[in-house]
Amino acid sequence: MVIILNSINKLNLPLKRSFFGWLIPVFNNVSKKKIQELGPNVACAEWLIRNGAAVKWKKISSNESRIDDKYLNNYDNLPKASGGMEYVIYGVDATDSGISHEGFPHFDGCKYIAEMKLVNCLYVGNQALNYLNLLKNSLEYLQIENCGLITDDGLHYLTELINLKTLKLRNLPTIKDKNLIQDKLCNELKDCKIIYE
Repeated sequence: MVIILNSINKLNLPLKRSFFGWLIPVFNNVSKKKIQELGPNVACAEWLIRNGAAVKWKKISSNESRIDDKYLNNYDNLPKASGGMEYVIYGVDATDSGISHEGFPHFDGCKYIAEMKLVNCLYVGNQALNYLNLLKNSLEYLQIENCGLITDDGLHYLTELINLKTLKLRNLPTIKDKNLIQDKLCNELKDCKIIYE
């Protein structure tokens, strides 16, 4: 058996991805019951952390709001509402995570997400970018880098992000016409600084 596996590996077949590929939808599954139980922000944070991402919290009370300094990626750091304080997700860092489009409906009801990094996300493709319209009223900063499933069609969905102030795109290998996409994004997102490397 070892000899056979070593021979297959020499063929450079994506063994890990095919073996674990069936788990991606399971870990990205949306539970409406959990969202009702925990609220959209904590349920979304659980999904993100379960898949290797991190979140930055914004604390809101009747007389102030404060944004945490750092991203947290541990279940033990999930907030519990107390003393009239509401915790909402402000930022998402999905670098090297296993999030996929199946889980992006978790963003529904998360009305304060202003920054997001999608870096080295193997399972983020066009369908995921389509779901970002759930954040069109809050998302101001978006970084997409080394995501091999995103094509020209997927980047067109970003024109719906009307509050975007900064868009960073880098190393997207399946984009066919970088200049055309960049021109379209610049024309549609007039108040957004677009950096495409």
